[in-house]
Amino acid sequence: MHLRFALLGCGNVGHALLDMLSEKAETLRRQYDLTLGCTGGMTRSAGGWIAPDGINPDALLASGWPRGAAPEGSQPFEGDGVAFAREAPADVLVELTTLNPADGQPALDHIRAALAAGKSAVTANKGPIAHAYRELRALADERGVSLRFESTVMDGTPIFSMAAASLPATDIAGFRGLLNSTSNYVLSRMAQGETLDEAVAGAQRMGIAEANPSNDLDGWDASVKATVLANVLMGADLRPQDVRREGLGAEAMRRAQDALLPGQTLKQVAEAERSGGGVVAHVRLVALPPADALAHLSGMEAGLQLRTDTMGELTLIEGEGGPGQTAFGVLADLIAEAQA
Repeated sequence: MHLRFALLGCGNVGHALLDMLSEKAETLRRQYDLTLGCTGGMTRSAGGWIAPDGINPDALLASGWPRGAAPEGSQPFEGDGVAFAREAPADVLVELTTLNPADGQPALDHIRAALAAGKSAVTANKGPIAHAYRELRALADERGVSLRFESTVMDGTPIFSMAAASLPATDIAGFRGLLNSTSNYVLSRMAQGETLDEAVAGAQRMGIAEANPSNDLDGWDASVKATVLANVLMGADLRPQDVRREGLGAEAMRRAQDALLPGQTLKQVAEAERSGGGVVAHVRLVALPPADALAHLSGMEAGLQLRTDTMGELTLIEGEGGPGQTAFGVLADLIAEAQA
């Protein structure tokens, strides 16, 4: 099978995806009889192009796009991101633009446009799933296409595909996890004696923290991820603003670290549970005892514990994540789309 995809956004994850598609091309042909061609690309800085005949990942990498010129054999696309999502000659829109935790835009409108036009959508952007999962799922079902988003939480760790394929007839009653790798890195460094400012500066040098790290330290990133998990796995209808963020931020981290008892480890924990016929979610700083599995995750590691009625407690742990793991989740979604 040949799958045509259009790429909207091409930062670190997009580059890692193209590298992976090139590296895995023979494996994809041999194991899945699958080839992939990029029929369009757009970024905010480089503009857009389309190539109805498709550009293979090797050629796209060789072109240097989006830092260089559009690939040979393409033609300029003059519309905005919504028009590109609607009009690009592709089977799947791969949406990799930057997260907007407040309302999920403009990625939300990109995915709406693709689905309405009869294209499947694959995204690593958690904003649209947090703010409009039910709407987008209903639109995909109405148009007979797919909405896939494995990389929205814990990079490419198979959370949603695992739950769908391996937990039939299972009720997920709640979850708790360390979902924000930047906060976990900062807290781990503070536990080793660094000040918060030193730990944040180290995270910024590594490229895992923004110049203003408040989305991470104040719990917004974890709140968006908790919303995605609650809505998809527990049937909730939350928005990130509904998640209770308690005792978070830089000053709270300093105070809580100073107040730890011997043996305790401070973590930013996201949780959700059923309550009064609905779902309640929290993100807060918690002093974990040594017996807690989450207490032992350090650096950029992440973890998620699911409470189920069939398998009890299931724990998924991701090692040091990054763009490569996120790109793998996108690749897994593309393979799943080809097999659907």
